[in-house]
Amino acid sequence: MATIQLQGVGKIYPGGVRAVQGVDLQIAHGEFVVLVGPSGCGKSTLLRMIAGLETITEGTMRIGDQVVNDLPPQDRDIAMVFQNYALYPHMDVRTNMAFGLLRRRRFPSRLKALLNADYAAGRTKERADIDARVLNAARTLGIEHLLARKPAALSGGQRQRVAVGRAMVREPKVFLFDEPLSNLDAKLRVEMRAELRVLHRRLGATMVYVTHDQEEAMSLGDRVVVLKDGLMQQVAAPREVYGRPANRFVAGFVGTPTMNMLEGSLAAQPGRMVFTAEALQLEGFAQAWSTLGTTGPLRCVLGFRPEHVRLGTPGGAQAVVEAVEHYGDRMDVMLKIGSHRLVARTGPDVALREGASTTFSIDLQHAHLFEAGDAGTRIA
Repeated sequence: MATIQLQGVGKIYPGGVRAVQGVDLQIAHGEFVVLVGPSGCGKSTLLRMIAGLETITEGTMRIGDQVVNDLPPQDRDIAMVFQNYALYPHMDVRTNMAFGLLRRRRFPSRLKALLNADYAAGRTKERADIDARVLNAARTLGIEHLLARKPAALSGGQRQRVAVGRAMVREPKVFLFDEPLSNLDAKLRVEMRAELRVLHRRLGATMVYVTHDQEEAMSLGDRVVVLKDGLMQQVAAPREVYGRPANRFVAGFVGTPTMNMLEGSLAAQPGRMVFTAEALQLEGFAQAWSTLGTTGPLRCVLGFRPEHVRLGTPGGAQAVVEAVEHYGDRMDVMLKIGSHRLVARTGPDVALREGASTTFSIDLQHAHLFEAGDAGTRIA
């Protein structure tokens, strides 16, 4: 079974620089897991430790039932697709895809094949098997007609397919992807995301994918691992990461535009709970006061997504429309209330004029409360 288990895994570089710390993660056979986070969060380092390209300085890592801490990359039965594709420019597509298999042949010698009939038969059968695997992978990826071309004659998307095909022909236990779509234009990235999902379902293989693009992570992963400063912030299905973020960092990192955040104070009043921020007071928080573990007003942060802001609400709070961004099927509206700026997402036909006043309300059923501070955890 191609499972991956990480127990307390960490990486410390010379000089005491800690890139990854205390990662506990179990990846099931056939699961597609995406590691996501800002630059320098440790996601690529973690992937390279799984691949064996970086040493593990803390903890234990298993692939299947085997501890691989000290196992070299070639013995881990993994295949990696790099950001720059790493194709050999002097080789055609067929040879690039077959390269890993050709390097591991049991019958590599032409001279022995001339002198030994059994060796020659083994060499012929081995080469036929390699050719069949390359052709099958090329058909799966829709690049069968490109096998005779050199990489320089391919588009970015075609090179990406060749790199994936080179990994496929090895039939590894685990596929590793290190930001493979970052060199493609926006339209092609969307198309290739869909193709990778289809490929994953077809192969049923275990895949670990690294990206800094949270939209890419949400669209690809069965589960998403959000990292910051080498620490895991949340591990969950994309819908849960978006709908129930573990802390303010996850809430602000996942989602475009980012989640609105209002600092204020939550207090209990007879029969209701009230959140008060500058120029804004909201009622209707339903959870019991006792669950917050406090007896007085609680300093906290209210978070809510732009799509949960309702514009033009009768009796709503007053705001000034600072800017309107049109995207054809929707609009993002920047509002100013006091010293705060909020973003609302609405349909394309709402009549709003920049500089004018409007009213708004917030759908509190989809709002979140976080502890005060930049790293505040979710409390409601």
